[in-house]
Amino acid sequence: MSAQRVTEFVKWLEDNGANLSRVEIRGPSDGALGGNAVYARTDIAPDQRYAWIPHKLVITAAVCTEALGISADSGELSGRVLLASFLVQQRFAEASFWKPYIDMLPDTFHTPIEFNSDEVRILSGTPMEHALADRVAQFHGEYAAAKEVLGDKVMSYEKFAWALSVVSSRSFCKALMSGAEGSDEVLLPLLDMFNHMPMRKVTWAATDSGVEFATGEELKKGAQVFNNYGAKSNEELLMGYGFCVPGNPFSYYHIRINYSRDPMAEHKQRILARAGIKDSDSDQLVRKSGLPCKLLPLLRVMAMTPGDVVCLERTLAADMDAAQVEDVLRHGLGVRIEMRARHLLEHLVGLKQAQLLEHKTHGSVGGDGSMSENARMATMYREELEDILAATLSDLRAASDELAQFACDLFSATEHALPAYVVAGARALPQLPGDVEQMAVRPPTPSYISGESGHEPAAKRARIGAKAEATEQLVKSVLLSTQSFAQDSAFAEAAEQVDVDDDVLLSLFLVRVAATPESPWHAAAKRLEGFRHPMLLLLPHAQKNDDADLEPFADALDELCEIHETLFPLLSTHFPDVFPAAAFTLDRFLWAAGIVDMFGLDYGSTTGCVCLL
Repeated sequence: MSAQRVTEFVKWLEDNGANLSRVEIRGPSDGALGGNAVYARTDIAPDQRYAWIPHKLVITAAVCTEALGISADSGELSGRVLLASFLVQQRFAEASFWKPYIDMLPDTFHTPIEFNSDEVRILSGTPMEHALADRVAQFHGEYAAAKEVLGDKVMSYEKFAWALSVVSSRSFCKALMSGAEGSDEVLLPLLDMFNHMPMRKVTWAATDSGVEFATGEELKKGAQVFNNYGAKSNEELLMGYGFCVPGNPFSYYHIRINYSRDPMAEHKQRILARAGIKDSDSDQLVRKSGLPCKLLPLLRVMAMTPGDVVCLERTLAADMDAAQVEDVLRHGLGVRIEMRARHLLEHLVGLKQAQLLEHKTHGSVGGDGSMSENARMATMYREELEDILAATLSDLRAASDELAQFACDLFSATEHALPAYVVAGARALPQLPGDVEQMAVRPPTPSYISGESGHEPAAKRARIGAKAEATEQLVKSVLLSTQSFAQDSAFAEAAEQVDVDDDVLLSLFLVRVAATPESPWHAAAKRLEGFRHPMLLLLPHAQKNDDADLEPFADALDELCEIHETLFPLLSTHFPDVFPAAAFTLDRFLWAAGIVDMFGLDYGSTTGCVCLL
């Protein structure tokens, strides 16, 4: 930008009543991606106004419609399209009042819509890849709308796309302006030249005579004067403005919790609604600082089995308010569901991470070995997403380790952490380590890895050792899987001769465990003696229940009854010591099958576990 254009712009501002006596505009700077920047001409005290423009210099919908010669009340074009059409017209007009301002606007932008093919490839696998396609479609749609109403006044698509980029990167919300009801956005010459700085304290205010900026903190003479565009992520900044902020605290990775394929989706959404969690809350933003507070309740409900859902709905009192139901989702669902929820999120985040790594490409490098500015910004954005996902996975794994240790501690203290709806009279979930809410923000450092930062190797070894010990204890005491059969050679030998699914074998094994006091899982199984899966309400001898919520379990119950009839008394005849008839009644088999159905858990590399805690 030439010094002459800056001089002409400042003169135009001052001639039309603007006040910029405390600031000065300078040409391209390293911090402005080749653009202009504004600096303090004097020391500026907190809450002191440093820039002001009168209403006559604000470009509103009314200004645009008058210049374009269309009705202000037609509503045919959006505020964005009106502003873009106005800019194209004024940029190429023979004489324009707005020429000094338009001459200050950049000729090109660093937004992804202007990336070349090599630079666009850096965005492959990121959310912005799809957002860019949407933005291109949006620009073409807006050009078509303007062309239909204004004809040749909007000129070519390239010229109109330039104007749309100006609006995207420089417009302000109409709420800032009094008397701008007819426009979604407005342009504020001078005030749109301040670069962005996160967390900077800036006040925008509309007065009776104009619009002003005031600082919320002291500024020294010669310092660059920044605006604060709001709590925008690097994805928003790159798409809308063409730059990223290193270490941006507002950057995130978008996670959507999708219930659409869940057979219990309607029921789960009903539970969430009772807790005050809306459908829109399914879209969550994961940041380096931790998990959003509503993500874990969503995941806990998603992790519930059909049996869990029916049981929970039957035990939530009709007069419970949203806060009480939310408290149940936070503290009353047990360690098993907590571990399932975190495993779901770990799986989801892992898929996002794998997608990023699969499509990773390096930035385009020029002949001199340098990377283009666009490529540098795209790479910064991509690497930040990778960091967010890596940090989230690390936190989730640390939390899983802590939960495993917690589960072992509970079992050692002869306590349980079952949902209140599973066993009559069961108390609420004991306080999780560091409190669930605290873990949602940043899981606490497990006690066995705390210590001086200078002893990281030792701390890491201690953590690995403690995790292995906790895992071993958990497997020995409360986790059942087909691998557990090895500790009961008689059952393992018999199981090899029985051609049934693993879930049926686990159900048979659980009946045997409950009847065998010397089994390492006997104590955990006996604590579940009072548990009844909701499908058992459909048995002929149960109290008659016509609840439609039980219908999904009817086929499963019939199938289990047929399986038991097929296996017994045959197994009791061939393996009387392993499957004694007195222990393997239909009621006991259905009790165990209900636990296998509801208490499933994938733990570490072992899938198809049954968690008895």
